Amino acid sequence: MTRTLESARTERGGVALAAISAGFALVILDTTIVTVALDRMAVGLHTTVTGLEWVVDGYTVTVAALLMLGGGLADRFGARRSFQAGLAFFGFASLACAAAPGVGVLVAARVVQGIGAALLIPSSLALIRFTYSDAADRARATGIWGAIGSTAASCGPVLGGVLSEHLGWPAIFAVNAPICAVTAVLLHRTVPSTPGAPRQIPVPGHVAAVIAMTGVTATAILVGARPVSPAWTAVAAVAAVAGVVLGLVAARAGKGLLPNDLRGSRAFTTGALIGLAQNLGFYGQLFAVSLYLQRHLHYSPTAAGFALLPEAAVGILASALGGRQAAQRGPRPVIVTGLTIGAIGLLGLAWTGPHTPYGLLAIPLLLTGFGMAYTMPAATHVTVSAAGPDSAGLAGAAFNAARQLGSALGVAVAGSLLVLARDSLAPPLLTAAAVFLAAACLARASLRPHP
Repeated sequence: MTRTLESARTERGGVALAAISAGFALVILDTTIVTVALDRMAVGLHTTVTGLEWVVDGYTVTVAALLMLGGGLADRFGARRSFQAGLAFFGFASLACAAAPGVGVLVAARVVQGIGAALLIPSSLALIRFTYSDAADRARATGIWGAIGSTAASCGPVLGGVLSEHLGWPAIFAVNAPICAVTAVLLHRTVPSTPGAPRQIPVPGHVAAVIAMTGVTATAILVGARPVSPAWTAVAAVAAVAGVVLGLVAARAGKGLLPNDLRGSRAFTTGALIGLAQNLGFYGQLFAVSLYLQRHLHYSPTAAGFALLPEAAVGILASALGGRQAAQRGPRPVIVTGLTIGAIGLLGLAWTGPHTPYGLLAIPLLLTGFGMAYTMPAATHVTVSAAGPDSAGLAGAAFNAARQLGSALGVAVAGSLLVLARDSLAPPLLTAAAVFLAAACLARASLRPHP
């Protein structure tokens, strides 16, 4: 092998990091770029709010359910090979999304996109680990990787609004394909092949996770579907219960996704639940507010994207501040403070109306975005610190899977409440605020004070 890990760490290290971060940024971008384009999709595809929920959650549920499997595949077959496969899935699925003639095809293509994302996220971190052997260099590279992801999330609403308004909603997906192609070429030239290692993949545990997460999310969506479909709702609910039962059986047989030390850790469980609650509240409100801005305040997609920008942009500052505060004060006060601030923002958004000036609307948006991002580093620290050195990566994957599941449930619950409340913002946003406050209470009761 002529190219070695050392060559990637020298003159090509910056290009390698750019390629690795670009793949991760695409995954994060697709969680927010779709939101502002949803109203145009509804018109172009002749679908309802329920159809839009499936468009969003077809992606996020797949990522949540397969993220840990993606990490296992990266370890077994090599991170670069897994990353390249993720780019292929993501790029071709994006083209299929752009060409989708109806909502059913679009949802199916979004599922394939989710498979690609579930391969890209863990393999990108593994590639950074292999490419940067020095701990300080690796820490800086990981920081850049995270900052690029945060920037992508912040740019998503604006980019989605501009593209969907001026080029049509398919453009938000078509733009991914050339980025995937360029990233694949750069990766091939700058990142050497990484070795895999024999590893047993707990298939029963992964199957149980897919069934449970899909069932729970589908139930939440179908509750608000109109016309009501009792039979399909019952099927989804049974699937959710069956998935949980299968997961418990697999865990007892030693084929679950998590080792016993993590499953029995109160700190790990608390951190994962906080991550789920954060994303449930935040992405639920993002779905609801985006539709509200365009359907009731008559914002164009571009204007709606810029209107949501303060909420996303403040996250870059808040995340850095939250990380420093967690190191100084411990994670518990940071989590409680952040979730409380976020809940206040959500309560403020819940009481906005058609005549609320944007200046007043921007304040609760800033509070919501700040609270969400300020909390995240501390919640991540709690979850990963609960694991031993041998299972830290697994704990991180589980935490991100919980967050993705929270995103899917947030959209499902917010969409159903919008339908049931006839597009009123109050029910979904009050629910999101209640979830934030419940998570704050959980953190205060379960986490230890900083010594």
